[in-house]
Amino acid sequence: MRFSGSRALSEALQIMLARIGPLIAVTIIGYVAIFALSGGVLASMLPAMLGSAQEGTAQTPDALFAQFGGGIFLLYIVIYAVSFAQQAASCRLCSDRHEASIGGAISAGIKCVPTLFGVAILLLIALLALALVVSLGMAGIVAGTESAGLSFVLALLMLAGFIYVFVRLSMILPVVAIDDVRNPITAIGNAWRMTGGNVLRLVLVYLLVLVVMGVLFMVLSALTLGSFNPGAAPSLGNMVGFGVLMLVYGLTVGLYFLALVAAIHRQLADTSVSAVEETFA
Repeated sequence: MRFSGSRALSEALQIMLARIGPLIAVTIIGYVAIFALSGGVLASMLPAMLGSAQEGTAQTPDALFAQFGGGIFLLYIVIYAVSFAQQAASCRLCSDRHEASIGGAISAGIKCVPTLFGVAILLLIALLALALVVSLGMAGIVAGTESAGLSFVLALLMLAGFIYVFVRLSMILPVVAIDDVRNPITAIGNAWRMTGGNVLRLVLVYLLVLVVMGVLFMVLSALTLGSFNPGAAPSLGNMVGFGVLMLVYGLTVGLYFLALVAAIHRQLADTSVSAVEETFA
């Protein structure tokens, strides 16, 4: 099926507006869960922190890591787990295949967490191995030629390669959250196959969204902080207004991007247009 970027962009806005209530609810629940669970982990570390402070003895970095490293690692795991569940639940809400149920989306999002952790670990290992090989290769080529121009070209090739891989794997979240794929390797393979033949169109869609986001950010900054008048210091009211607008901006952009990924996935998965229009009319 031929991918249409304009259709994906318009459908994403349609989806976001149609399910804005459940999407905001899931987002708020996710942030509350992160703060609550993070607070619990930090509270469990607090007695040890206070004890160390009361002793008044300086501790080496190794001793600090041995004492608090486990708790900090657990805190990161909790934050990532809740973030994965929240993103998967929101992405599922953007699909016409599943009911717009907050509880159902959250339950499904939680089930996606182990798979998304597995995907993240596999991609991290692959990225580190690839970065090592590419870095050694580039270092050898540059050292042999001593050409600044060649170094620049190689850097551009690395950037292009990163963008290519990012686009090819950009459907992993909907594959896991919408298609209910639970095997990390299968999810990566499905996402890679799904985006084949549409890389350039997808790059243009993502680039357009980034440009619009950047322009909107600058406009909001100018309206609240006076970015177009550098000589004038922003007032407290302007700073508060900027903070509020950034919260709304961040939430809107995040939800739109999830809806966009779901809309792209719908086309690449060859879901009928009539089903989309019926669900989000």
